[in-house]
Amino acid sequence: MPSDAFVLDHLASLFPPARRHPRTADIEADVHAWAAAHALDSSGTTGGGLARRGVGHIVGSCMSEASLPIATLTARYLAWVFVFDDQVAENARLLGTYRSRAPENVLRGGPAPEDDALLTALADLREQIIGCGGAWLLPELSDHLAAYLAACAREAPWRADGQVPPLTDYLHDRIATSGGHALHLHRLDFPRNLGGLPPHLLELADLAHLIGGLVNDLIGWDHDQRHHDPVNLVTVLAHHYGLPVPAAHRAAVVLLAAHKHRFDALHDRLRTAATWCDPHLLAAIAGWVDGCAAAITAYRRHDTRSGSPRHAADTPPPSRPDD
Repeated sequence: MPSDAFVLDHLASLFPPARRHPRTADIEADVHAWAAAHALDSSGTTGGGLARRGVGHIVGSCMSEASLPIATLTARYLAWVFVFDDQVAENARLLGTYRSRAPENVLRGGPAPEDDALLTALADLREQIIGCGGAWLLPELSDHLAAYLAACAREAPWRADGQVPPLTDYLHDRIATSGGHALHLHRLDFPRNLGGLPPHLLELADLAHLIGGLVNDLIGWDHDQRHHDPVNLVTVLAHHYGLPVPAAHRAAVVLLAAHKHRFDALHDRLRTAATWCDPHLLAAIAGWVDGCAAAITAYRRHDTRSGSPRHAADTPPPSRPDD
């Protein structure tokens, strides 16, 4: 059966240590200070809190060349997404409540109730984005956030029933549920590229978000199992192909590698294409994938400190739903 070493060693080969932003430690410290100031503490939830995530380290690796204000802003927004994920997204009742409040409209200037820490923090982020000259990006971010919320809602019935989603549906929604759209704030460092991404760069960005989500699935599978969450790539593959869990881990690594190679091939093709493509923006999107190394490092560091087992490899996959 696959051991921790099998998964982590293959992840390390796909995502070698990336260059880090020189102020990564400051970005990480700022994330915790900002979250505390807005009472965004998810440490008591099933997600394990921001300490497990290492948000500043992830952004520092994804955006090693970014300006400090934009990297800091991106880390704060990503932290907001992760806290929402921990506190709301996996709770069907709370998710329904928040969907009725339409958080995406807050990014478009809508009101945020003063007694709602999540939405007031999101309104604060909106004002920071405007302050960084990013008003033009807010409608697109709002659309991305709406897509994230809709994808979370599609997953809610599977979690509620303890059933496994179909593979094609899961992979489609994982682009949005990864929360990777926060990294679009990196584009504020490239003001000449106002407006939406052209289709070829949007495809590359979506692949980057999917890869980040699948990496999180692999390093977080044991956590999901402990909390009886069937919405994870390893569990989905075990169910879809009727695989034992060890074989599903191997299949998940192979699938992740295939998407990573697809990303690399598309990136290289765009870099050498005769058609216009901003090399700085292209390099920025490539950095979003390189930064997966920081998520793996944060996971290993947290796991070592907590002493928790990484993989419950003997746990069987959830049973198939009745057809």
